[in-house]
Formats: sequence, structure tokens, C-alpha cells
Amino acid sequence: MMDLINRYVYAVTQKLPVSQRADIELELRGLIEDMLEDRGAPGDTASREVVEQVLLELGPPNEMAARYRVKERYLIGPGLIEGYWSVLKIVIYSLVIFLSISYIIEYFSSTDSSGKSLLEYFVTILSVSIQGFAWVTGIFAFIEYLGARTDKAKDWDPSQLDPVPDTATRIKPIEPIIGFLASILFFVVFTFSIDWLGVIRISGEQSFNIPVFDKEAFAIYLPFIWAVTAIGILKDAMKLILRTWTSQLVAVHLIFNVVFTIAAIVILSDPAIMNPMFMNQLVDANLLTTGEASYNTVNRIWNQSREGLIYIIVIINLIDTVSVGMKWFRHKDGPKVLSK
Repeated sequence: MMDLINRYVYAVTQKLPVSQRADIELELRGLIEDMLEDRGAPGDTASREVVEQVLLELGPPNEMAARYRVKERYLIGPGLIEGYWSVLKIVIYSLVIFLSISYIIEYFSSTDSSGKSLLEYFVTILSVSIQGFAWVTGIFAFIEYLGARTDKAKDWDPSQLDPVPDTATRIKPIEPIIGFLASILFFVVFTFSIDWLGVIRISGEQSFNIPVFDKEAFAIYLPFIWAVTAIGILKDAMKLILRTWTSQLVAVHLIFNVVFTIAAIVILSDPAIMNPMFMNQLVDANLLTTGEASYNTVNRIWNQSREGLIYIIVIINLIDTVSVGMKWFRHKDGPKVLSK
């Protein structure tokens, strides 16, 4: 019956700060062993019924964890606080780095040497960092609430304890970290530097920047970009906390794919978002000559680019959805509820 005891100890300690888990695990195992000995069934000799009686007497894991805490109610509890600080650092540092790179590129390609752009840079850094702080805090407060509500709603039964995740099925930390970086880069590029998605050349004699998208037309779709970014951070925050595929994580992942796909279809279906002067600007930059075969080829690709991007995004998200579904199906005997 050690498996049942391991599952109970794991469920309790995962709701406590990492720095306290090892000591509390030893203390809790000792307490369970003492209670089993009192019933004349020490160690591995205890039957399942005796172990379940002991665990029922100790109470649900969330209540047992609460006994080890100084306070019971948190906006972000001890079980999430370390993950919260890690995600907050990644998001804030990524925003500062990517925005700084964008500013540096714009500074060296601009003829405006006044201090106005530098002031705008610092104001943007401050406002976006506050926005990132609000996003991450709100997301972790939601996860804290979701975890507390799930524990409260469960009828306590030791046989329903989630199994301890197998090492081979856990999500590696690098995966959500890459996800955070991708979400922040996506946010910075499409919110602040969309002009740099295109044909760029910076040199002394011939410098030009021919954007793919029309900045003003694209601006009305920025709420889609922000929504996709927020759900992406939520998805990767859950990956960082859970470290294994659960039904809740799969649901959030699928919601992200659906929202991303819908946003892409809506945005790319609008012909106004594409730069209407793109082909003419290529000719003005001496990259193409009207009437030549290369011009006709590029023009054909350009005219089909929006439709092609929609197909590519839909196919990639479909493959990713099937892949995640298969991962969850293979490990569906693992945890099915959110554990902090």
C-alpha cells in the first residue's frame, strides 16, 4: 500500500513551499507509520483498508497541507509562489530585452537623433512591464482559485488520489520557458515592431524597409494578439506548475490553438492588412523589374500569401492538437485535476 501513501504524501507536499517539502514529507511519513503501527500493521504489512482508514483520519490533502501553513488564504499560495516569481522574471526580462532590441534597430535606422524616441522607449518599457506584471499575477491568481475550487469540490476518498507522475511523462522545464519567450516575442513584434516584418536592408548607400503588413489596418486586430499572448502565458504557466499532461492542461492548450487559429483566420482574411504598395516598393528599391519573370513569380506568391498562411497555420495547429491529444491519451491514467 506504499503507492497509496506516496500519492497522499505527494498531494500534500505539492501544496507547500518547495523549501519545506522534504522536511514535511519525512514528518508526514513518520506520522502515517506511527498510526499504522498503532493498528498493528506497520510498513508494507498494512492492508489497503487500514491505510485508507489512516488517510481518512488525516483528512483531505488540501486540509492536511493547510495545517502546515501559517495562513490558509492567498492570492497566490505557497504552492505556486516560486513558479509565479520564475514566470514573472521570464516575462519582464523578455519584454525588456525584445523591446530594447526593437529600439536599437529603430534607432540606427532612423534619421531622428532627438531624445524623443529614447523617452518613448522608457515609457513603453514601464507601461508594458506593468501590463506584464498584471497579466502574470492575474493568471496565477486564477490558477490558485481553480486549484482551491477543485480541491473543495472533490469528495475525499483515498482511492481517488492522483498518482505520482512518472518521470518519463513529465514536461521538461525548458518547454514552457521556450513558450514564454515565443509568446513575448510574438506580442512585441506584432504590437510594437510590425513594420520590421518584411524586406529590410540597412546600409549607407541603399536603406529601405518594405513591410508586409499595413500598420494602421493591423492596429484594429491588436486585441486578438493580446488575447493569444495571455492564453499562451496561461498555458505555459500551467505546464511549468503541473509538469505533466492533465485534462485541464490539455483543455487550455486546445483553447489556445482554437483562439490562435480563429485570430489568424480573421486577421488574414482582411485584405486591408497587407501593404498595398508592397510590389511597387520592391520595384522602387530595384529588387524587381516590372514585366520580368521574377516579378511575376513574386507577385503571384504575394497575391496568394494570405490564403497560404491561413492553410499553414490551420495545418500546424491541427497537427499540434492531435499530438497533444495523443500525449494526454497515453497518460490519461495520470493526474486529472489541478494540483498546486
